[in-house]
Amino acid sequence: MAVLYFFREPETVFDCAGFICVLQFLMGCNGFGIRGSNFRISRASRIYSMSVAMAALVCLFGSLSALLAAEDVRERLAKADDLVLSISVMELVMSTLVFVVTVISLQVFARRHLGIYQRLAALDARLMSDFGANLNYRKMLRKNIALLGIVTIIYLISIISAAFQVASGHRALFLLFAFCYIIVTGGPHFTGYVHMTLAEMLGIRLRLLQQLLQPEFLNWRFPQVQVQELRIRQVVSMIQELHYLVQEINRVYALSLWVAMAHDLAISTSELYILFGQSVGMGQQDEEENSSSYRMLGYVALCMIPPLYKLLIAPFYCDRTIYEARRCLRLVEKLDDWYPQKSSLRPLVESLMSWRMQAKIQFTSGLDVVLDRKVIGLFTSILVNYLLILIQFAMTQKMGEQIEQQKIALQEWIGF
Repeated sequence: MAVLYFFREPETVFDCAGFICVLQFLMGCNGFGIRGSNFRISRASRIYSMSVAMAALVCLFGSLSALLAAEDVRERLAKADDLVLSISVMELVMSTLVFVVTVISLQVFARRHLGIYQRLAALDARLMSDFGANLNYRKMLRKNIALLGIVTIIYLISIISAAFQVASGHRALFLLFAFCYIIVTGGPHFTGYVHMTLAEMLGIRLRLLQQLLQPEFLNWRFPQVQVQELRIRQVVSMIQELHYLVQEINRVYALSLWVAMAHDLAISTSELYILFGQSVGMGQQDEEENSSSYRMLGYVALCMIPPLYKLLIAPFYCDRTIYEARRCLRLVEKLDDWYPQKSSLRPLVESLMSWRMQAKIQFTSGLDVVLDRKVIGLFTSILVNYLLILIQFAMTQKMGEQIEQQKIALQEWIGF
């Protein structure tokens, strides 16, 4: 596929995840960089991450202060809707807080974060050397490039176009502010996509291990009794290792993921208000103002795509991975029935089942919010209910305006 012409053929999990991790690193949201075909934590990578974060925040608020000092900008803000201004201030404060929390938490857990990829790489090496597995890194890399490329282009176009539209005599400052805002909001966005990709990677390996546990495959691929038992033990240990990786991902992303989800939900509802609230009175403006307002609303709608996608799709990946993990454990339970002659497997199965009862594995964020389909339903219901409230509010406002116009017309007809 043409999208991979500029990328080398992926051979390891580091090559597969390198594209998305580089984007996360460029935004200052992880503490390790890429050297060759591996990830490395160094003093230079730490300094770069913190420098990018501090420079982005300084330039963001520096350009904002310069813009607020301009007389024409203050006049335009004085004419703007108070509630929209409040939403904009809230978004700026929340985005800054989320960015700072994400940078600090991922710097603190940088070695654990890197350890997840190293453990995945070791597990993949065992799968390929002992079982001859094909992990199809190319397909995963192609998906990451296509998805993140589309989302990034949409996000950049919407923010930069909005900056060009509102810029009048201060284009350089508006563009600097927009660029810094992209870094401050893009870092947590890419962090959410990294978490989503990790969940998907675990799910792919769990589905592969299900195939490796099938008696037909084991009897065909490893007819020797001793080798077959060894491979079964290896598969069971890899299943347990993937469960441990779920817990490790939860530790690394607990705080950053929770604040990012809270921000995504808040900004999505706020942008819904801007879309519906500002579109109510647009018919009363002249044609040029209507065109400008419609373009701005279009930019706002495009900005909603990345947070909404993360908010609603990421829990789906997490839920599916946990489903595949449960299927693996159910297959392990059946080993006693499939191989009754191998009594040495019984203690292995019993110990894994006992561990399963004690360690309930789920993808979670901060405050132990379980990321599954129920969370998707909860977020969807919140957004739909908020949307219905906005529609009802818009209809009530229009009805009030019509009643007021009828009163004025009636008073003019009577002669008051």
